[in-house]
Amino acid sequence: MIRTITATAVWIALTHVGLAQPGNRPDASAASAEQDSIHQRLASYLEAFNQQDAAAVAAFWSPDCVSTAEDSGERIVGREALQRHFAEFFQESPGARLVGEVTDIQIVRPDVAVIEGRTTLVLADVEPVETVFAATLVKEGNQWLITNSRERDVLPVTSPQDALKDLEWLIGTWEDQSEDGHVVTTIRWAPNRAFLIRSFTAYFDDQEQQGTQVIGWDLRNRQIRTWIFHSDGSFGQGTISKHDESWMIKMSQALSDGRTAAGTQVLTRVDDNTITVQVIGETVAGELLPTADPVTVVRTADASRSSTDGAANAEGVNP
Repeated sequence: MIRTITATAVWIALTHVGLAQPGNRPDASAASAEQDSIHQRLASYLEAFNQQDAAAVAAFWSPDCVSTAEDSGERIVGREALQRHFAEFFQESPGARLVGEVTDIQIVRPDVAVIEGRTTLVLADVEPVETVFAATLVKEGNQWLITNSRERDVLPVTSPQDALKDLEWLIGTWEDQSEDGHVVTTIRWAPNRAFLIRSFTAYFDDQEQQGTQVIGWDLRNRQIRTWIFHSDGSFGQGTISKHDESWMIKMSQALSDGRTAAGTQVLTRVDDNTITVQVIGETVAGELLPTADPVTVVRTADASRSSTDGAANAEGVNP
């Protein structure tokens, strides 16, 4: 794994269930300005990389940073170690060029941001290396620094079944109980295992809402995408990506009252029958909401039966 820019499904609907008090909300224009600042910062990072200036590249990282290559498991800890890594790489690969883009920025706090993106590293006499990354940034003074990052190579996928196989363990029925509401979810294969279908019923206060979610593989953009539809007429779409034992589900929605909502859910697999879900960077009508505590979700039905039934339907055995 060659480190490049990083040294290197919505589970519970994002439907708004209670606005925070105005005093708890960061200013939307300030968040937008910080996003612009991060885009500019990472553009400067690419420039330093393409000038093959190891010291300049390392300066974009915090002193105690950690960079992890998920494919190999290699970790580099600390700015000085990263500078040595880049110096060796630039010596071995003169003329290497890096292009990339940030696909998502979530301002978690005024001084903390989580970003995702992809890069392409161009080397002489070999095929370009494309990677996806996720990184945590901290703001020190007026500068955003990378403090933690993970990246992995983008591998070719020949079928939706291959792309979605890492999510197959979700097949079955799940249930959660939180202070804000109660959600019952069933996940199954669509015919030919081309998509995963999630049906859910959410109970919030005295209201009941049903919905359907479709999870599929976008071959053109090489990413898992999702679409969600609620019984109140709201709908949304987003992308899903894996990070260790967690999945990040980035969604944007059109709410039934005409407002827009967006956010990222972090779904973590605790064991085969337990998941935790946390929403970060949630906004409604452009206003950032406080981050809620994680919710625990447990399996309530045998996944093997649901998986078998789904396969039978895919083959046309059952109606």
